[in-house]
Amino acid sequence: CLRHTSQLLTKQHAIYCLNMHHRLQIPKTIIDPLSLLLNKLPIRKPCSFQTKSFWTIRWLVICAILHELDHLYHEKEPPLPP
Repeated sequence: CLRHTSQLLTKQHAIYCLNMHHRLQIPKTIIDPLSLLLNKLPIRKPCSFQTKSFWTIRWLVICAILHELDHLYHEKEPPLPP
């Protein structure tokens, strides 16, 4: 990992390094917060305002995390958040 040079980029390290639990608002008791949300993606457009809001917020964070993971995997420093 470019941020922690003594660490290999494993799934668990990526979860820690990219602060996924906090960013995705998922409890730390969930081992893999990104996979949890990706596996729960709706198959139809949500109807309720609450569900739309939940996924609108989470989707933006999921995309940002995937972008940062891509940079880390290819050994490039991820861009700083705006």
